[in-house]
Amino acid sequence: MSNQITEAFVQQFASNYIHVAQQMPSRLQSAVTLETNIQGMSKSINRLGRRTMQRRTTRHGDTPINDQPHSTRFIDLFDFEDGDMIDQQDKLRLLVDPTSYYIQSMVAAANRQKDQVVVDAALGNARSTTGNIALPAGQRILAAAQGLTRAKIIQAKKLFRAVEADEQNGEELYFVYGREGMEDVLLDTTLTSSDFMAVKMLQQGDTSGQWAGFRWIPLELCPISGTTRSLFAFAKTGLALGLGQDVVTEVGKDPGKGFNYRVYTKLSLGAVRIEEEKVVEVQITE
Repeated sequence: MSNQITEAFVQQFASNYIHVAQQMPSRLQSAVTLETNIQGMSKSINRLGRRTMQRRTTRHGDTPINDQPHSTRFIDLFDFEDGDMIDQQDKLRLLVDPTSYYIQSMVAAANRQKDQVVVDAALGNARSTTGNIALPAGQRILAAAQGLTRAKIIQAKKLFRAVEADEQNGEELYFVYGREGMEDVLLDTTLTSSDFMAVKMLQQGDTSGQWAGFRWIPLELCPISGTTRSLFAFAKTGLALGLGQDVVTEVGKDPGKGFNYRVYTKLSLGAVRIEEEKVVEVQITE
């Protein structure tokens, strides 16, 4: 047999593309308060404070007039975009048109951007009429050289109960965790025992769903400083995601680039922490 027969071997080319491992959908958009169709640079969220009744001590006394506490938070919009170019000659040489795959990848990036904006709003400053408001120390559970422990989860739940921001008052509570937090939970037998949560967690390694009073959201976007990772729990009404324009994709020929196809994605969004008492930072040591 000729040693040159390898020249006749047929090479099979892929007829599709496979996206590398990445977060595709937004994990937080449905878990927060959504403000859509925002016009202008920002939108205000008007807050009403808690009232207290006073005892009536005088017959035929004057009707009391007590000022309602008001305050305001602002969602500031920021624009994000992504783009790429597909040469017409390249499309002729490929077995599959990559345009739709590029769009899918860009939309995934846009969805992750939504989540990143919410994370930044939850743990950062909230803009109000009185200035920037930081998350108070009382809403932070420190790492204390520990991972995600049962005590930290219970402490977070306790903070929500203290201000009537839990399921007893109609709130939906969420807990955002990452890979290290998942490992801590799965290795803690006090958390994975059947009397504390569903047995499926050990059977399937699944920490999503609802347990310990929280709906658990896996997310690898929480910030880390040194060995301290900041996870967080929140009530749905405690965070707002504002959309001036949701994800828009465009594909068209660019006359300035040899009439090759340009793929483009953009969106305008912002987020704000509406109420400090409805967000709890939970630090863990990794």
